[in-house]
Amino acid sequence: MNLFLCSHFSSVGSIIEEQVANKKIAFIPTASIRESYTGYVRSARKLFKNLGAQLIEIEISTEESSKIEESLKEADIIYFTGGNSFFLIDQLRRTGTDKLLKQQLKNGKLFIGESAGAIVCAPDISYIEKMDPVPKDYSQSNNAALNLIDFYVLPHYLTAPFKKVTEQIVQTFPDIDLCAINNTQAIIVKDNTKNIVTI
Repeated sequence: MNLFLCSHFSSVGSIIEEQVANKKIAFIPTASIRESYTGYVRSARKLFKNLGAQLIEIEISTEESSKIEESLKEADIIYFTGGNSFFLIDQLRRTGTDKLLKQQLKNGKLFIGESAGAIVCAPDISYIEKMDPVPKDYSQSNNAALNLIDFYVLPHYLTAPFKKVTEQIVQTFPDIDLCAINNTQAIIVKDNTKNIVTI
């Protein structure tokens, strides 16, 4: 797996500038579509465009499965925005995009997950409920996630407006491998090795 996991992509994306420049990016804003604030989506889109990347935007909760599969295959890099982690994993599992995504990642494609996009890489997302409310129309019987990593990303650690809730999550889950990162840090996972990089 080749993963770049972060809290705020536009703050740390320069770390992988050479890998992103002039590439085709599957840009998936699904986690953000019900959120009141989406400035992070605009700032990520702007950074990609400034790097000469071509964006293939896919909203998986409404797109046909064949179009999702085609877009993921066409892309060099797959990027998920932040937003609500429960809504995102629900849509990934409901549409079968979780399986399509894993097929593409096995081929070595770079996965970029920002906030919710990083959280869903864990084995399970129950730990993040204090930060992300479960939607009323959540259709899954459990909170299993993509299981791409064996740890749990806690984005926005000690940063406003998430300072208090991230402290609470750390205190509530002392027995899981929480990897807490702030908005100027990213986790690079390559060949099952995890490195935290600070910009």
